[in-house]
Amino acid sequence: MLTALGCSRLVVNLDWLLWRVVVEWALMSHPVIDQVYAGADAPRGDFVFDERVAPVFSDMIARSVPGWSELVRLIGLIGARLAQPGARIYDLGCSLGATSASILARLPETAGTDADAIQLYAVDRAPAMLDELRLRLAPEIARGRLQPICADLLDLTIADACLVVMNLTLQFIPPAHRLPLLQRIRRGLRPGGALILAEKVAIADEDDLLTQLHADFKTAQGYSQLEIARKRAALEQVLIPDSPAAQLARLREAGFTRILPFFQCLSFVGWIAR
Repeated sequence: MLTALGCSRLVVNLDWLLWRVVVEWALMSHPVIDQVYAGADAPRGDFVFDERVAPVFSDMIARSVPGWSELVRLIGLIGARLAQPGARIYDLGCSLGATSASILARLPETAGTDADAIQLYAVDRAPAMLDELRLRLAPEIARGRLQPICADLLDLTIADACLVVMNLTLQFIPPAHRLPLLQRIRRGLRPGGALILAEKVAIADEDDLLTQLHADFKTAQGYSQLEIARKRAALEQVLIPDSPAAQLARLREAGFTRILPFFQCLSFVGWIAR
């Protein structure tokens, strides 16, 4: 016979399982193996989030960023904790929507009245990525819980937000524009609102151990040395990391006074800034 405690645990376990299924589907739906930089037809020039990258991006990021799946799940938990009735959540640089899906999976389907409903805006400037997101998260879009927006983050108005997420996004913004963007985000937050910022950071060490370990991780995921080298060259002028100290100083200058680290895996770090 199931006791009240047993029933409670069953509901919690089923809720957790449903969340895992939703997030995993968003992370790995239509899995296509990334071979963008494997062949003779590999792209030349700077890395672009285009029609070649979008279909394989789930595989690419999972095999390139150590701890990626856990980072996305943690952001979902944090998002649910910090969500406010009737507020907005922005997923800036949303790519295929894995982070948006993780947050939505932890939010109630309805929040009492329409006035209490939380609207999540998934923003990216790459049309190919948003096209793929619309396929993967079509049910959430149809229910009105998620609104994809194709826009440059530097032109976006942020208002009435309880949460803004930049999951491996700020590193792709030109350095001179990073502080003004963070300042606009801070001004657009409600009282009690927060920014979740996750970035690849530049950590100085004498023997460059973390860089070597990151390369080892990608090799262990099946990437060849040629693929790793080609992608590194493509990202060199596109993804420009800052040191952890520079990240923290800029967050404070933007007006955030409470900054907590919640994630680190090799040189990938996450903070909650309020």
